[in-house]
Amino acid sequence: MNLKKITLTVLAIISIQFTTQAQTSLSCTYREYCTWNESSEEFENCEGYEESSLFVLNDEETMLTHTTETMNSTYYLSNREYDSENGVYTFDATSDVGNKYYYVFDLDNKQIRLLFIRDDKTMLLRFTVKAVF
Repeated sequence: MNLKKITLTVLAIISIQFTTQAQTSLSCTYREYCTWNESSEEFENCEGYEESSLFVLNDEETMLTHTTETMNSTYYLSNREYDSENGVYTFDATSDVGNKYYYVFDLDNKQIRLLFIRDDKTMLLRFTVKAVF
């Protein structure tokens, strides 16, 4: 086989791998809740626990499913942006029951962060990412 055929074969294999990927999955090992303190302008009172969970993002990046041992939620995504300065992807999200969230996918720091309002307080829900596949 000559170099041209080898190069074309390798490119075809790489192309097939990228075009057959239908979704992105992120497995997580830890969940943590924090409350925004307006005075200090920091998240505080963080409480967390070990939890296995799985996030699955469809290939169009319009829907996200989050599964734990006890629940399964679907989020409809919009306004996708990439922040190159911080290396994060952000989305506005609406859950299947109508709750609003702001998702931050920070793969460099192995985190998924959600910002939301609960009882008139700004909350942070942070997941520790174990693997992306």
